[in-house]
This record gives sequence, structure tokens and C-alpha cells, in this order.
Amino acid sequence: MSRQRQSFYGRDLTTDSVTPNDIPGPYVIGVDAGGTHTRCALATLDGTVIGTGTGPGANPNSGGDPESALYTALREATEGIDRSGVAGGVFGIAGAGAAGRPLLLSASRKAWKALGMRGEPEVFTDIAINFASGTAASCGIVVFAGTGAGAAVIQDGEILRRADGYGYLLGDEGSAVWIGKRGAKAALSAMDGRGAPTVLAETIPRALLGSEVLADLMPRRLVLAGSGQEPAAEPPRPYSPLLSQAIVKEVYGRPPAAIGRLGPVVSEAAEAGDEVAQKIVEEAADWLLTDVDAVRHSLPEPDTPAAPVVMAGSVLSRGPVARLVREGLRERFGDEPSPAGDGAAGAARMAIRRLAA
Repeated sequence: MSRQRQSFYGRDLTTDSVTPNDIPGPYVIGVDAGGTHTRCALATLDGTVIGTGTGPGANPNSGGDPESALYTALREATEGIDRSGVAGGVFGIAGAGAAGRPLLLSASRKAWKALGMRGEPEVFTDIAINFASGTAASCGIVVFAGTGAGAAVIQDGEILRRADGYGYLLGDEGSAVWIGKRGAKAALSAMDGRGAPTVLAETIPRALLGSEVLADLMPRRLVLAGSGQEPAAEPPRPYSPLLSQAIVKEVYGRPPAAIGRLGPVVSEAAEAGDEVAQKIVEEAADWLLTDVDAVRHSLPEPDTPAAPVVMAGSVLSRGPVARLVREGLRERFGDEPSPAGDGAAGAARMAIRRLAA
């Protein structure tokens, strides 16, 4: 078991050497389970995280085995403690608000029972957990942009209203995947002459294929002997049919979520002043703020500017989209939005609050 003391927001960490019996129960458990990994936090009722565990992805839509992933993370976080002292738990699982909820409820309960813990955990969506990780308030707005994107009004762990979050085929405008896809399209358009020149025509292929493969695919014209120069290769030209098809093959050959790794490439280009990239990040921010506008009227007191707003996901943690969204939220609500913190610790926070209710 990995043991440490930390705040719920993951700030000001101080790692202690803690033996299993140093801190008696009761305890609560928080879980943040996504498509690529599962994280578990064991906390005391005063909010101190004393143990953590990890496991593989638990979202069955991404190929995960939810019961095994949850069991692995739970076992690691609770190793060495008296598990009968666990008083409750909250699991935030990607996909728990859709058709996969019955499967995830069953998997959560089986993993919990397999470790001999009493009662059963409550299961929520990862969207609700994102909100809880950034504020102690029971109600407010979370805007999120990572692999997916959207906004929601949360009250007591439940989604009152949501905008977007519909996946890469039907929505998720402003997500890392959406930004990466727009960047790849802009690169191809610039390369074949349909679009404006952009540095993305160089940086996107390099990020997808690597410098060595890129060098092999780019056309080169030799300077012939007799011209007074030794044969030499000219700098790569901006277009190559082989290169464009290699990009297409790479994008279509990977899971859609993998396109999200191009998001930071677009953001870096925007920061450097590339106009095409800047338009992409501005549109991403506009979509995310539109999501907020679509849900804010569902707040119990929509005209109250004090409603907490949490920004969650990799796109909103730093960079140009995060800055633009933060500015837009300040204009709308008159206050600084809160960054999301550690999801597992946020789930534990929710578990403590629900025990006290």
C-alpha cells in the first residue's frame, strides 16, 4: 500500500512513514476510474488521505475490466488496515451515467465485497467527481476538457443538467481529441494547398510519425554533379503524397483518444503565434464557454454569481484554452474558477459528506 498524508486537492503534500496501525478507523474510500487508469484514496473522516492504490482502466467502453481494475486499486489502498473499519465509499467511474451503469454498479459491489468491506460503495460519474475534487460545495458547475469535453451542473453528486460530453463522433468540442483532430486536418489542408500555411504542417507530422520517419517520407531533390557543387539534398518540401497518407494511416490506426496527444502540439503552435492554431484554440474555448452557458440556468439560483465553478481536465489545467476559458468564466460569474484536484481524493471528500448527511 502506498501511504501518504495529503490535502484533498493534492497540494502541499507531505509524505510520512505510516504503518498500517498508526491511524485507526473509521475510514472512507474514494475512487476515480477512467479509461486508462484507476486511482483509489483511503482517507480518515477528518479528510486526511493515508493510503492510495492504482489499477488499470475501468471503463468497459475503452476495453477495461472494471471489476478487476477496481479490486486491484482497492486492495492496494487498503492493504494492512482492518477493512471492517471502512465506513463508506464513493466511486467515480467513466461511463457510470450511461447504459453501462448496471455493469459498473455490479463490478463495484463485487470488488468491494471481495475485500470483506461492509456495506457497498456509491457510484457516480467521473464528471461529478471532477466537481467534488475542486470544491467542498455541494452544488455548482464543472466544465471539463480532457479526452472528452462538456459542462454540467452538479448537486449532491448528481448531474442536474449536462451539455456535450457526447463522444468524439457526436460532440466533445473543445476536448484534446477535438483540438488534435482539428490540428491534423489543418496540417493536411496546408500540405495539399487547400488551407492556410501553418507550422502545424511540420509539427503535427513530427509528433505523429517521429523525425526519422518524417525525413524518409519527405521528397528531396538532388543537386547534380557538374553544377559546381557536391550532390546534396535540399530542405524538405511542404507536400508529399506519401507523408499525407502516412498521417492518415497513423490517425485511423489508433484509438480515437490517441488523437488527443496532438492537442498540446496545437497549443504550443498557438502560443508561438501561429494564426491557424490560434483560431483552433479560440474556437475550443468558445465551445466550452457555450457549454457553461447552456447549463448555468439549471443552477438552483442561476442569477447568483457566487456559484462555484470547477475547471477539470488536461486542456483546462494550463495553456491557451485554459486561459481563455478562465477569462470567460470570470466575466460570467465575477469570481475566479477553481481548478480540479485529485479525483480519488475528491471522491473521498464526497464520501465523508454523504456519511455526515
